[in-house]
Amino acid sequence: MGKKPKILCVCSQGRNRSKYLASYLKNKGYSTRYGGVGFEGSGGEAENPIKQKDIDWADIIITVKKRHHPILRNNYKVKNKTIISLDVADSKRLVVPEHPELENLNYEEFQKKWTYPQLRKAIKPYLPLD
Repeated sequence: MGKKPKILCVCSQGRNRSKYLASYLKNKGYSTRYGGVGFEGSGGEAENPIKQKDIDWADIIITVKKRHHPILRNNYKVKNKTIISLDVADSKRLVVPEHPELENLNYEEFQKKWTYPQLRKAIKPYLPLD
C-alpha cells in the first residue's frame, strides 16, 4: 500500500469547517493542514489564510464549498493539484429555512448537529483518498 496523500482543507475563514475536516482526516491517518481563502467579491480576508507553501505541500486540496474553487484558481498556483469541492454550509441563515428544527441551537450546537455530520457525509464518497 502506498503512502497516504497530504491533504489541505480549505474554507472561507480557516477556523471552522476546514479545521474540523482536517482533524477528521488526520484521525484517519492523513497528514493535514487547513486554512481559509476569504470571500470572493467582499474583500474579506480569512482569519487563518492559506499560503502558497500550503498549496505546494498538499497532494490533494479539499474545499468545503464550491465557491472556494475559483478563488483558489485565481489567487494561488494550483496547477496539477487534485481539488475536491464539497458543498457544506455552516450558516444557520442558509440551513434553517429547510431545517427549522435547527433554529434554536446555539452556534456550537449547530456545528455539532449539522455542519460536522454534513462534512463527514460529503467526504465519505471520496474515501480513501489517494
